[in-house]
Amino acid sequence: MEKGIDYVDNFSPTPGLAVARLMMSLAVAIDMELHKIDIEQAFLQADKLDEGVNGRYFINPPPGSPEAGNKNIVYEVLRPLYGSPSSPRALHKTMDAYFKSEGFDGIGFEESVWVRPAGGKYSGDIYVSAHVDDCLLSCKSLTVMAEFRAHILERFVGLTKMK
Repeated sequence: MEKGIDYVDNFSPTPGLAVARLMMSLAVAIDMELHKIDIEQAFLQADKLDEGVNGRYFINPPPGSPEAGNKNIVYEVLRPLYGSPSSPRALHKTMDAYFKSEGFDGIGFEESVWVRPAGGKYSGDIYVSAHVDDCLLSCKSLTVMAEFRAHILERFVGLTKMK
């Protein structure tokens, strides 16, 4: 792979440890629920980035495939893959678009933290911090947490673990 041709950026904004400590401290201080969720097969659930060669990504046939070793055949990648430099960023962009569509706002200085004030679909404030495929969710009500979790499940089908 060659930077600038095969990929442009290979990072995913992640909050620092101070953000996790702040969310935990706020949850304790104002009696909020705090849940951790893990998105299973996260990169496969990310939307493809509009980059690469005219927005398309290609790989050589993997070992074990019928075309393995054939230099004249390539596969088009339809979803971000584990090991691809831009996959974490594709997941972050997908999550950012999802949270914003749900009425969340970023907090500006930390790209992986979103806040949604009470009103509309949810009756309580919700705070989300994402570290690649692990998220911290915080809100005052278990009911609101359950509603929000159900909406996340609709978007990220592989989301199965909640602690």
